[in-house]
Amino acid sequence: MAKRGKDAGRGSTDDLATLLARHTQFLKGKGGAQLRLRLTDLTELTLKRFDLSKVELYACNLTRADLAGCVFADADLSNSLFIGADLRGCDFSRAVLRGVRFYKSDLQEATMRRTDMRTGAVSMRRKGRDGREELLTREYISDLSQCNLEGAVLDDSVLRKARMRGANFRNASLRLVDLSDADLQDAILIGADLSGANVMGANIEGAAFEINDQTRRLFAGSPAFEEHVKNLREIERIVAQHETWVNSGGQTGKRADFTGRKLRGLDLRGRELSAVSFRQAELAGVNLNHAKLAAADFSGAQLSYADLSAADLRGANFEMAQLLHVDLEAADLRNLQLKAGGWLPPNFEGARLEWAKLDGALTDPGIFDGAEIRFGKRPDAP
Repeated sequence: MAKRGKDAGRGSTDDLATLLARHTQFLKGKGGAQLRLRLTDLTELTLKRFDLSKVELYACNLTRADLAGCVFADADLSNSLFIGADLRGCDFSRAVLRGVRFYKSDLQEATMRRTDMRTGAVSMRRKGRDGREELLTREYISDLSQCNLEGAVLDDSVLRKARMRGANFRNASLRLVDLSDADLQDAILIGADLSGANVMGANIEGAAFEINDQTRRLFAGSPAFEEHVKNLREIERIVAQHETWVNSGGQTGKRADFTGRKLRGLDLRGRELSAVSFRQAELAGVNLNHAKLAAADFSGAQLSYADLSAADLRGANFEMAQLLHVDLEAADLRNLQLKAGGWLPPNFEGARLEWAKLDGALTDPGIFDGAEIRFGKRPDAP
C-alpha cells in the first residue's frame, strides 16, 4: 500500500502501513485512530489515490513524494515540505497549509479550495546562556514557487504573503483568493480566473497574463502591468516585421532577434517565426502552437510551460535549452531540407527535458541523443 524510497528516521514502512490502515478505519467511523505525525521523514513516499482526509502532519518531510490523486481534505499539514512532489489531482480542500513549502511540485488540476496558506510558525524551547528555558518562534512563508498549478482550483483560499515566484497558474481558478502582499514575480497567469481576487500589494514584476478587462481592473496603475503592456506591443511590432522579412525572401522587413529577451506568456500561435533567434531567451508560458519555427534558434533558452504542440520545428536548435513541462505533442522535429542542398537536423545536444509531452511528435532517428529526458518518453523509443 505504502512504498518508501528509503527508511524514515521514525518508524518503518510496516509501521506506516498500520497507521494508514487505522486512519482509514477512523474515517469510516469504525474505530481506528487519526493519523498524526510530527517531524517525520516521509521522503519519496509513494501513496497514490489514498484518502488522507483529516490527517495531521506537522513539519513532516515529503520531499519527492508520489502522492498523485490523494485526498487531504480538512488536513493540517502546517510547516511540512513537499519539495518536488507529484501532487497531480490531489484534493486539499479546506486544508491548513500554513508555512508549507511546495517548491517545484506538480499540482496540476489539484483542488485547493478554501485552504489557509498564510505564514506558518514553529516554536521550540531551549536553554539560554543563563540556563533558563526560553521559547523560540520562527516564521515560515508558504511557498508555491516554481510549482505547476495548471488547471488547479484555489477558490476562496488565503495566500496572503505567500511566495509564488515562477509558478504556473495557466487556466487555474483563483476566484475570491486573497493574494494581498503575495510574491507573484515571474508567475504565469495566462487564462487564470481572478474574479474577486484581492491583489493589494502583490508583486507581479515579470508575471505573464492576458490583457483584458479583468487584468486591467486588478492591475491598472501598476508599473509592472504598464511595462508588460508596453513589452507586448513592441514584440508584436518585431514579429510583424519578421513575417514580412520571411514572406519577401529577405527583401523587406527585418529578421527578429530575441536573444536574451524576456518573452513570458506571449501568444504567438500560428505565426511565421522561421529562423528567429530565441537564444538564451526566457519563454515561460509562451504559446507557439502551430507556429512556423523551422531553423529557429532556442539554444540556452528557458522554455518552461511553453506550448509548441503541432509546431514546425524542423532543423530547430535546442542546444543546452531547458524544457520544463513543454508541450511538443505532434510537433515536427524532423530534418529540414535546405534550398542549397543538404539537411539541417534539429539539435538537442545538452538539452534537458522534464515532464515534456512528446506524444505524436515527428522525429528522425537519434535527434535526442545527447539530451536528458526526465519523467517522459522519447517518441523514437521502443
